[in-house]
Amino acid sequence: MKERTRLSAGNMLLLELLFALIFFSLTLSVTLSVFGEAYALSRQAEGRNLAVAEANDVAEIIRSAAYASEMDGLLSLKGLSKEADGRYTADYGDGKYRMIVSTGLQGRLYTADIECYDPSGSSPDEPIYGLQVDHAVKGGGADGR
Repeated sequence: MKERTRLSAGNMLLLELLFALIFFSLTLSVTLSVFGEAYALSRQAEGRNLAVAEANDVAEIIRSAAYASEMDGLLSLKGLSKEADGRYTADYGDGKYRMIVSTGLQGRLYTADIECYDPSGSSPDEPIYGLQVDHAVKGGGADGR
């Protein structure tokens, strides 16, 4: 005849505590993953909000110029520095983000492509925000007047 073993009350309590521990650890891991995803989404939204604000600031600076020759001075006041290839760059958001402004002049039409990047993001070569500005300036031509 087979002998049946029964769990004592102490063993049942330990088994119940083990199941509770497994349940709460699974719940904790799901909760932490939800908060981690929320943090990532919050950081993306912060970057986009900063990009929109900074790009709009630069667009207003460009629209405020009467002559194309004023652009270098106005953009440098905003903190943009002119690179060797003629583009203007600046870091913003405590150095987390980068803005690149590509400009051109055709007759009296001054154009600027403003792009903001997140170098530490999942796709650092893809802009998180872009804006194109077309502004008619007085004069035009080679000297801008």
